[in-house]
Amino acid sequence: MKVPWGITLGVALALGAPAALAKEPSKPEMQLAKEMVRDAVVEAKAGRCNDAIPMLEQAIAIHETAEALLALGDCQATMGKLRTAVATWKHGEEIAEAQKDKARREAIEKKRKEIEARIPTILLKVPAGVSGVVVTIDGQALPEASLRAPVQVDPGAHQIEAKAPGYDPFSRRVEAEDEAKLTVEIDFPGLPKSGASASKGSVLPLGTWIAGGAAVAFLGGGVAAYLLAGAHAEAGAIECRKRVQCGEDRIDSVRTFDGLALGAWIGAGLAAGAAVGIWALAPKKAKDEASARIIVGPGTVSIVGRF
Repeated sequence: MKVPWGITLGVALALGAPAALAKEPSKPEMQLAKEMVRDAVVEAKAGRCNDAIPMLEQAIAIHETAEALLALGDCQATMGKLRTAVATWKHGEEIAEAQKDKARREAIEKKRKEIEARIPTILLKVPAGVSGVVVTIDGQALPEASLRAPVQVDPGAHQIEAKAPGYDPFSRRVEAEDEAKLTVEIDFPGLPKSGASASKGSVLPLGTWIAGGAAVAFLGGGVAAYLLAGAHAEAGAIECRKRVQCGEDRIDSVRTFDGLALGAWIGAGLAAGAAVGIWALAPKKAKDEASARIIVGPGTVSIVGRF
């Protein structure tokens, strides 16, 4: 016979006080708890776990049984409360063992292991060198030890927040599906992300800087040689107008500087090509790279940086 829910609740509340004081529930109390579990199972199979859960909790308050804990864990898992279901079933295994109910203990253990494999986890990565970090998931503060291991959460959306003295607060919303293994890096605003250089922009390979410096040097030398060749040519033209015959040494000097200018420009082109090739082929890293810069001054070209 199905007990009406209103009557069941009233009787359960009336029996609550003496049941709490008694070591063992009376036979009428045990019968009532048994009928409540039976009715709750019917509700659960009909997809009404919202109604079944309060009934099961009242029955368990009167008399704990492996059957009631098994059914309660089923409803909790159905509603997505996987961690709560696992905790309920662990207790149910203990009760089944105490009641020598081997069949239900094995059934509960099987369900528990299946659900445990589905529980999502979130691994929180706290930035190094930041002290006093307080992290919460859905408003619940996590112990410091939890920051070094994956944290179990129920499937669904979760709000992660973190605070640390001297930094703006961090906040992120994540969606955890069944069996998900999420990693959330807590990057406080203003902190460089882990694995990245504190300076902005990528660092060019050292070879690119050297080849580029050589290209600049060759280019500067070519321009200087070209200008000297032009100056010697102009001086030679003036001198030729004063002489009957132009001096061969002047012509040779102009040719020499022209050759130097042409050679320097060719060298500049080759060095520039090498710089581009080194840059294109080098792995793009932003951490622990050597860096350098070119300084061009009057009559000098130098490279400075860290190697």
